[in-house]
Amino acid sequence: MSDAEPQRGRARVNGVELSYEIGGTGPTLVLISGLGQNSLAWAGVVDTLRKQFRTLVFDNRGTGQSDVPTAPWTIDDMADDTAALITHLDLGPAAVVGWSLGGSVLQSLLIRHGDVLRAGVLLNALPNYTTVQHRWLDAQLALRRSGVSAEAMVTMTLPWALSSLILSDHDRTAALVDAMVKNPWPTGLDGYAAQAQAIRDYDARPGLPGVTTPTLVLVGAEDILTPIAQSSQIASLIPGADMMVLGKGGHSMVLDFPHEVLRAITGWLTRQPTP
Repeated sequence: MSDAEPQRGRARVNGVELSYEIGGTGPTLVLISGLGQNSLAWAGVVDTLRKQFRTLVFDNRGTGQSDVPTAPWTIDDMADDTAALITHLDLGPAAVVGWSLGGSVLQSLLIRHGDVLRAGVLLNALPNYTTVQHRWLDAQLALRRSGVSAEAMVTMTLPWALSSLILSDHDRTAALVDAMVKNPWPTGLDGYAAQAQAIRDYDARPGLPGVTTPTLVLVGAEDILTPIAQSSQIASLIPGADMMVLGKGGHSMVLDFPHEVLRAITGWLTRQPTP
């Protein structure tokens, strides 16, 4: 099997079994998904990234084909999972992109596991939950517990995630919803609720001033779920961090504007030293 062909596997690390896929050639890049998302969240961009990077995607604990351990667990636990997986696969030091909750996991990595990192990109991330985010999460949990259909659940979530580019086109929005509900490994309530509690409890701010890994904080101007102010706060706390605001794009701007997002990420990463 050539290096360019994705290889799928399972690894038992930090007391949990994680499902992963790695492929491509070049410097190592690890992608960490957001709340309730498995590795398929990156499906629209991972092939492009693998033309330039040896790219690892994996299912966080609680999602996809990975274990759903008994709650509670923490963002630090999820960061320990990621660090252990990088070490197990002998991929460090690696560049890591963390999206949303994945950005919280990456902040914990930056604070506690800098030895496995060469660079970090915090994509539409947050340092700690705001009142609005707590209320949004309460609504998400209530909808899941109500037994509402997957189509309705996703449709109600998308306005917080996407810009008007997609939302104003109802045919495109419906097609996106239909594609998302076909996920063969949907996240169950137990996994989602455990991740939800972990992120609502997490506060990266005390540890960020000690980060020494080169870091890019990247956010879209139209992100209403994790707005620019939160990225600005992160960037102000990490010594030497770079911050970039794309002129368009919401919380899921990887779906809205994948070319612009990838251009920003890969352009910055290629300027960072490689081991």
